[in-house]
Amino acid sequence: MTGDAVLVTVPVQRADCVVGGKSADPGLWGKLDGGGGRYPLLCHLLDTSAAAFVLWDTWLRPGLRQLITAAVAPGDEASARAIFAAVAGLHDAGKANKIFQGQLYAQHRTAPVDKIVAELARAGFDVTTPPSAVPGQSVPPVYQTVLRRHEAVSLFLRTGIWPRGSDPVVNVWTSVVVGGHHGRFHPRFDSETRAADCLTVNGFLAGLTEAAWGTQQQAHETAVLAACGVTRVQLETPLYGEKTTTAILLLTGMVTLADWLASSTESVAHGHSLTIDPAADPAAWTNARRTEYFERSVPQTLGLYQDLADPLNAIMGDFADSPSPLQAIAPTIGRGLWIATETTGSGKTEAAMLRHTAIPGEGILFALPTRATTDAMFERIAGYYSSSTNAAALLHAHRSLNSFYTNAAQSGEGLHSTQWLADARNALFAPVSVGTCDQVLLGALRQKNTPVRLLALANRHIVIDEVHSFDHYQAVLLEELLAWWGETDTRVTLLSASLPTAVALRYAQSYGGPGVTVTPQYPGHINVTASGATSAPVTSQRSYSLRVRLHEAPAAALVDVHLERALAYRRQSSDTRIAIVVNQVQRAIDIARRLAEAGERVIVLHSRMAAGHRAAVTRELHEVAGKTSGQRGVIVVGTQIIESSLDLDFDHMLTDLAPAPALIQRAGRLWRSTAVVDGVWAAHRFPRPTVVPTLDVIIPTNRSGSLDAGASLPYLPGELRRTMETLRHDAYDSRVIAIPADVQQLVDAAAFDPRNADLTDASDELELIDAARKLQDAERVVVPFHHDHADETLLSRETTHRELSAITEPKELAEYSTRHIERPTVDCFIVAPEGSSKWVWRASVEAALHSRNPHVVRAVLALTFPVASSSISPKKGIEKIPGFDLDDELGMRKRGPMQRQLVPVRLVDGAVYDDLLGVRFR
Repeated sequence: MTGDAVLVTVPVQRADCVVGGKSADPGLWGKLDGGGGRYPLLCHLLDTSAAAFVLWDTWLRPGLRQLITAAVAPGDEASARAIFAAVAGLHDAGKANKIFQGQLYAQHRTAPVDKIVAELARAGFDVTTPPSAVPGQSVPPVYQTVLRRHEAVSLFLRTGIWPRGSDPVVNVWTSVVVGGHHGRFHPRFDSETRAADCLTVNGFLAGLTEAAWGTQQQAHETAVLAACGVTRVQLETPLYGEKTTTAILLLTGMVTLADWLASSTESVAHGHSLTIDPAADPAAWTNARRTEYFERSVPQTLGLYQDLADPLNAIMGDFADSPSPLQAIAPTIGRGLWIATETTGSGKTEAAMLRHTAIPGEGILFALPTRATTDAMFERIAGYYSSSTNAAALLHAHRSLNSFYTNAAQSGEGLHSTQWLADARNALFAPVSVGTCDQVLLGALRQKNTPVRLLALANRHIVIDEVHSFDHYQAVLLEELLAWWGETDTRVTLLSASLPTAVALRYAQSYGGPGVTVTPQYPGHINVTASGATSAPVTSQRSYSLRVRLHEAPAAALVDVHLERALAYRRQSSDTRIAIVVNQVQRAIDIARRLAEAGERVIVLHSRMAAGHRAAVTRELHEVAGKTSGQRGVIVVGTQIIESSLDLDFDHMLTDLAPAPALIQRAGRLWRSTAVVDGVWAAHRFPRPTVVPTLDVIIPTNRSGSLDAGASLPYLPGELRRTMETLRHDAYDSRVIAIPADVQQLVDAAAFDPRNADLTDASDELELIDAARKLQDAERVVVPFHHDHADETLLSRETTHRELSAITEPKELAEYSTRHIERPTVDCFIVAPEGSSKWVWRASVEAALHSRNPHVVRAVLALTFPVASSSISPKKGIEKIPGFDLDDELGMRKRGPMQRQLVPVRLVDGAVYDDLLGVRFR
């Protein structure tokens, strides 16, 4: 059975009707159920047109409608709308062929299909297997691969010829769109489907359009055109203007989305209930489906964005009358890219939301660097929308663990999920979304369904927080997306407290083109639109002095030094809140263990903890160290997770040496709940232990007294050396940094620009090599939108079939593809039937991997944590459980869809799962 078969139960009786002088046969099926029930192909085509009309009218934002109209029918939106709906309806016209109808190349053909084949033969259809060009031989597999893909046949029906790779797509755009609606553009040029001989492909495909089959294909096309009020001449007209490829990508995503909506079980059931004859009156059928079903179902499934009734009070609350300078400017920023750089704790999130609500009718996607910060931001965004009726989605691999899904949120006041959006494939379309930055960056990669992702991203306002955290690899992905968003006039907001000047300028040029020239200011903002770019400073909401103390320590003594200084602060005050932020997981575990042994109350957060454990710790952190928390006397030990988007408040902070932007972020968690203006602190809720906030930075050294490279990982020595030298500018062991006045100078002095590198020593050369590798690896996987690609950019009228096909060739990729990982990781869960920890699986491996029960699946996902593949060995205290290899094809078929990539492991040689510390090796 085909991959898009949908369960229906009502059989369709044969009743030939005449449309445009040709007989349209409802006996040709578009959907089947397991019992032989059929849903006519004609109904499915018309349903998809009806869904397309509703998407255009209610979901697609005005700017994208204008862009598509300018390319399809300049100045005539009504015609562009109708042409789009017609193309959507013709997406599956290729199913009217004997290979699809009879499933001739299916490995196992079912009895219901055998019955259909017999009926078709009696009705005069040729249902014999196509002959090979060589008598006595079957069709070669490479051509079978083309013939069995009904969307490839749909493409052929639009042009009557199988295109060559060098042919431009602009003149045959309708064929390109229908050929790409299953996630990959045809013709494909990967190793499995490359058909080198176009003439041979043409011959085979022509054989599928002859006699009765050709008559039916024309009849179905005629019915769709009649329903949409479109002529064949309109479909054959080339696209206009320079944004032709952009329009093709958007239209392909739109047709795919319309097909998904029309293919649901509920949609098909409603179609069965109609008494209209679709062949006799296709327009009546389409109108009925549009008004009676899709106009009602789209808001309930896909969701339509609902504006906040009182955005200022919903977002600002008690501070509605006293916005910060950045927040006051935000509502005046219209379209385009907005880069806002301000100190931590200055209300950048609220500024982004105020900008968003200034233009009505557009959805929003808020992206953050980690799952923990994403969950925290989702709760914050939900608060803003507590009086709205918006459908929403949380976007990351473990989203099903969030209470938003486990509590089965229902429609009503506040954010809610829908059954349709709960499907991971559909979640990106939610009107209000909060996700990891990976979910956004996936749109820049060459993979299956790229047009769908690009459409979903371009149809709303994109906000990316903590954008300084992107490495060189991720920055390239973001630059490609910024070029796409600039092409589609998508509103984008980038937020950071510490963005290097060169990076800010490059992002501005990625969106607006190489001619953009602005001088970033800090604190300040940049706005890039089609008409130009501006940059302006803002007055900071938080200006104060930060004392930085530098402490050198032998690399082997880092744990001891952190421990000693933390306990010294504790002796000074029994109720002070202390944070210790280190760069390596094992160091965090060792410090936390020894603090716990010393009787301290410790909270630990790092990546070597089960997903559910991390989520529970994050919630606890906000309870005991949040800005409004009244609890005291806790020591929090964590890795880089703590520095981004977690709204925490500490009295003291100890940190490993880190790059300047990271240190600025970490320091932003000091005294966060106390207001400060021009260096004058308001009254503290609790006594602060020092006159000014103080950041203790521990510098690891080797035997020669230089920076220890091993202890500095995952950062490179060069970026740490520059940060250290900049911090030592005033004095050897202490420096007072003016926030925000000194921030940009500190960040820029420590930054490394691989495109304009200034090499001073060997560490800089190593950094250049590392950056070059990341840039090169990114270039291999990205969709070429950026102007840096010169003649190879995809956004032109000269785009060819081969170039377009290349962006959808690989399989659909996972989140990790958006990160440059030196050591590939896998998601593991510990199996320990006798284990005492609640974060291990106590039942059989089969029960974990094979279950489809959502409660069991969530329980298993809550136990997962990432581990480098190379670290799974008895020597490390962790080993795979035999018999569950990821390359076991038969075993993978038994797994539930959410458990496909999970690796069951057991701990050995004294390793344990500690409910405080996570995975602890002896």
